[in-house]
Amino acid sequence: ESDTRLNVPVCSAPKIERINENSDIIIIGGGPAGLNAAITAKQCGAEVIVVDERTDTGGQYFKPRSPGFRGFNKLDRQHREGKSLRKKAEQLGVQIYCCQTVWYARKEEKNFEIRSISHNQQIRLKSRSLIICTGAFEIPKIVPGWTLPGVMTIGAAQTMARRYGVAPRGKILIAGNGPLGLQLAHEFIQLDHTEIVLAEKADLSIGVPLVKAAFFSPSAFFNGVGYRWSTLKSRVPVMYGWEVASIFGVKKVEGAFLSNIKTNEKRKISCDFLIAGEGFAPQAELARLLGVKVKIDQDTKQIIPIRNKDCSTNITNLWIAGDAGGMGGVILASAQGKIAALGAVQSLFLKNQQTKIKEVQKKAKSAIGFQTALWKLYRCRGGADFGENFTICRCEQVSKKAVEEIVKQGARDLASIKRETRLAMGRCQGRYCIPGTLKLLASKNIEIKDDGLFAPQIPARLIKAQTIWCEKPEWKGHKKVNLTYRPQKLLIEPLSHSSADLVILGGGITGVAASFYAAKEGASVICLERGRINSEASGGNAGSLHAQLLSWDFGAKAVGDGEVQLQTLPFQQESIELWKSLQKKFGADFEIELNGGLMVAEKEDEVSFLEKKVAAEAKVGVKTEILDRGCISKIVPEISDSVIAGSWCAQEGKINPLVSTPILAREAKRQGAVIEELTEVVGLNRVSGGYEILTNRGKILGKKLLVAAGGWTGALFDMLGIKVPVNGAPLQMIVTSPAPKLVNCLMYHAGRHLTLKQSNSGSIIIGGAWPAGLSREGHSITLAESIEGNLWVAGKTIPRIGDIDILRSWGAMNIDIDGAPLLGQIPGFEGLMIAATANGYTLGPIMGKEVAKIATTGKLRKDLDIFSIKRFN
Repeated sequence: ESDTRLNVPVCSAPKIERINENSDIIIIGGGPAGLNAAITAKQCGAEVIVVDERTDTGGQYFKPRSPGFRGFNKLDRQHREGKSLRKKAEQLGVQIYCCQTVWYARKEEKNFEIRSISHNQQIRLKSRSLIICTGAFEIPKIVPGWTLPGVMTIGAAQTMARRYGVAPRGKILIAGNGPLGLQLAHEFIQLDHTEIVLAEKADLSIGVPLVKAAFFSPSAFFNGVGYRWSTLKSRVPVMYGWEVASIFGVKKVEGAFLSNIKTNEKRKISCDFLIAGEGFAPQAELARLLGVKVKIDQDTKQIIPIRNKDCSTNITNLWIAGDAGGMGGVILASAQGKIAALGAVQSLFLKNQQTKIKEVQKKAKSAIGFQTALWKLYRCRGGADFGENFTICRCEQVSKKAVEEIVKQGARDLASIKRETRLAMGRCQGRYCIPGTLKLLASKNIEIKDDGLFAPQIPARLIKAQTIWCEKPEWKGHKKVNLTYRPQKLLIEPLSHSSADLVILGGGITGVAASFYAAKEGASVICLERGRINSEASGGNAGSLHAQLLSWDFGAKAVGDGEVQLQTLPFQQESIELWKSLQKKFGADFEIELNGGLMVAEKEDEVSFLEKKVAAEAKVGVKTEILDRGCISKIVPEISDSVIAGSWCAQEGKINPLVSTPILAREAKRQGAVIEELTEVVGLNRVSGGYEILTNRGKILGKKLLVAAGGWTGALFDMLGIKVPVNGAPLQMIVTSPAPKLVNCLMYHAGRHLTLKQSNSGSIIIGGAWPAGLSREGHSITLAESIEGNLWVAGKTIPRIGDIDILRSWGAMNIDIDGAPLLGQIPGFEGLMIAATANGYTLGPIMGKEVAKIATTGKLRKDLDIFSIKRFN
């Protein structure tokens, strides 16, 4: 029999060495700042561990030559300084772990915890102090054609020249802003490559900044003079005041159109390689994960961590040194590494280091003076808007036009744009496309502040699933949490309406569906949402369409006797059909695929469990069947050899919540419903004629009131003195990079917590009700143990998931009731209704439709009475 498996490398999980260590200080990053911090701290008697992602320390500036370096033999000054710095750290006994990708960072009480991985090591470090020295990343020139083969950044080209001693063949166009382009041209000339054109965006002129630069750092100034003399001597043309407007080519880059920043004159330059950059930005992911405050640079729109002059931050015992906190060059980075280390030593050992800190700060002041003068010399106005449509998000192929279209439809925040376009959902995790999008929004008078940025996500960098997966104990039920609202800036202008027939609290799928159906029946409707539409559980769930029971809703794991969960299944089937009809009605694509659901078993007792579940489901009209190993292999060729049987339900599948909820919200508005976002409910009162809803934007009188606020439902009912059995349950999801088709249907596990599906984009979405946590600010935060355990179960089921990169994880606030919906009126409170369910996305439209019917007719379907709050007495 032929092997039907796809051409994906066989998952051969390497033997991973697991290392757990404690240290006085952890330093992330082994460049100029990190090495100087480590040396200084070690000299002061501190125990130090350095974690670096490269094969050798030194960072981008001090990177050593590769063993196969093809250039000239003599080491230049940079290489010599880097070699000396590495040797000093080695002689002091600084413990350094190279080739390590830091994927997790969190502060628990007084200790920092860092987790990192390489191909054969998994390291878990704890310390009282942390110094982040992760440096910066280069910003590409995002113009039409920037994604063509043969276009690279200046930093990438410098790695070719300085580490490997090679230059691209053919004619090279270097275009950028700042001295690095000039240095790169010199380095290529040193490699005997002179077929170069250099386009510098700034229109340099000799004046005060040039004199100041020479004053603050004569050595750096004369280095620059040497680079310019090198281009003059080799007759390399340098064009000042020009930037790349667009790049052209068919299969690869063939040239570029340059634009003069003063006159807008255009010039066509042919080239075989184009090396272009827009400067650098701090690697801020780890700082943000740890809660460091950030700001958005007004000119570049880059995210900049906020640090003090002594490199400390708002997080106690966390310092940021070097370009990780803003660009300053190698001299400043080295000084800041020393300052941060002395501050950490002072904090740890209560030894006064102020005299030493002040001495180093004097050197830092000179470096700052040089950088200030240098960038005054290279200052130029912002890039022009060339008015052409192009790809703004390379990873997900999101065009500038697509973003503009969503803005036209009413999107005013990054999260809404992300959910509807997939902007920043790819491998770069928004590093490149977010600043460009912020500039685009600013041009339309939409200003995004730092509190409007995406929440930082784990992993901080892409990692292969098999490098961190590990078997973990699985939970035995949801943990109750004290819910707080996410810190989000609210609107302040008064509400557009002061009364309505029906006021709905909650802008998830149930609230939006109820708004649509009630407005369609002629009721005046106002829907209030504390955040943005679809921003909580509805937008954060995986989009499964469930028609069979989850393993934890049947048998010993089920709440109660499991009967009410069983009675939910026909309602879920009805809702799936409603989803299909809405897609057809609106002429939209919700990305619905009903390609079946498979719950697998690895043990005989799990097979017995499935047989009982199938028999119970048959009693309520749900058709599921037991499949043997052979049948399962035909449906999912990549299934693990350990799977022996499974239950199959052909009516199950998936939907894309990021697409469907916004479409339904727009249709609700077309029916006349008013949706007020960023509006907080601060009080509820029962009054004559209905209910008074107090908000931060004024009050509304609703003849009838529907609470459909997901995990916050209980907190809202508390305002009326009513206790309802609805709790929030923070759960997390994991998504991989796009992969070949491995998961051909919705999948579960009979004995473990797992859901699996593969999206249209190719990403595999991994879930199964693994718990998330809550930050002090109220954000849902992912837990390392849940990520590792969930991935292990996924890998046990589909082994080749191990070779796929994990892109991100996220937490969302699910609902904990008893495994079944709550729907209907609250006894004794006329006009007060509830709509809440754990299977929210499957049941969303039917819940909204039926509760809207109650609001407009006062009647609940008899077959749905089992879901009323009366079952809780």
